[in-house]
Amino acid sequence: MANLIRILPTVCLATLCALSPFVAAAASQNVAAEADVAAVGQAIATAFNERDAEAFMRTMNTDAFARTVLGTFDLSKKDAADIAQRLPSALRTNVEAGMRSMEKSNGSAKFLRSGVQGEMAYALVRLDLGDSGVDYIKYYVSRRRAVEDWYAFTAASQLSAQVRFNLAFLLKNDSLLSALFGARSVSQDDLEPFLEIRKHVAKDDYAAAYHSLEKFPEAYRKSRQWALLRVTYGSRAGDDQYRAALRHLAANFGGDSELQLILVDHYFYEQRFDRALDSIGALEGAIGGEDASTVSLRGNLLTTLKRYDEAATACRRGMALEPDFASAYWCLVAVALAKNDGKLAVEGLTAYEEAFDARFDPDELAKTEAYQQIARTREFTSWAKAHKP
Repeated sequence: MANLIRILPTVCLATLCALSPFVAAAASQNVAAEADVAAVGQAIATAFNERDAEAFMRTMNTDAFARTVLGTFDLSKKDAADIAQRLPSALRTNVEAGMRSMEKSNGSAKFLRSGVQGEMAYALVRLDLGDSGVDYIKYYVSRRRAVEDWYAFTAASQLSAQVRFNLAFLLKNDSLLSALFGARSVSQDDLEPFLEIRKHVAKDDYAAAYHSLEKFPEAYRKSRQWALLRVTYGSRAGDDQYRAALRHLAANFGGDSELQLILVDHYFYEQRFDRALDSIGALEGAIGGEDASTVSLRGNLLTTLKRYDEAATACRRGMALEPDFASAYWCLVAVALAKNDGKLAVEGLTAYEEAFDARFDPDELAKTEAYQQIARTREFTSWAKAHKP
């Protein structure tokens, strides 16, 4: 049954891994046609579902991505050409790693909609990652039907920006590092925390990586990027660190609509349920509308608030939006169990059976703790009798 779960950065480890889908707003004079963008979005979702990295790479314009990454670097032509040549291979390696991660969670992808942001069209794809939650990704598509960059809401950052972040340290590019830290110059002492983090992450020691973040320059510790890094490493370091990082993020950047996918878990954990509902609405605004996942999440929150009629409406909305989204059906069943409504439980279970060509054993359900009370209702008893061979 679907419950509110921790939403983790699932596709990468922030700046040290480039798989996480992020977006850059590359300028374009002509927005791609909606049908073309939708075709690209469908191709991306299919590539994820088939775990086909080659198919994913065919949707990309890696040359355009490289130009975006390198545009702010003061490099020689030779060094720039060398990096540009290496970027596609590095990107593919990380895409493959992400698909392996999806395979472990039995994850799936779905193209939701197309839209326009600034001067670039985008295809919105949702990744459903089992116990790791969901991610929404905006793939920015040029008029030539090619992805030039992307943005993932679980990381709330741009892929091109993250790659530049890494390269700035690797290349010791003083101008970029100075801009990053908000300082006129960057010393070796300023670099040391980043070097420590690289070492700790290589050893899977995320508690030490989290601790190393405190050693960054004060100006950088006030930034949104630093706060997001704390959430990333805190999620792997331990619950106390993760919760502390989320509190800091909410306190300092809680009004950012693009952070709401991360913060809704925080608000739920701290029992700020009305704030969590607002967070879902802000997230829907950021992704261009509702989907079965957001409305099901709203249904679960409304159930927690004992606003059962509203919760049931939200769950049914999820079922109608995406009949193949199983969590929406369990959302409705959860409402029924919470209010001990046999009629509603039968509605949800029957709808699930019809949608997924399944058949429940009422006697087995009745043996479970969650269903013991509702199994005594008149509606459930009648449904159980009808199910007998």
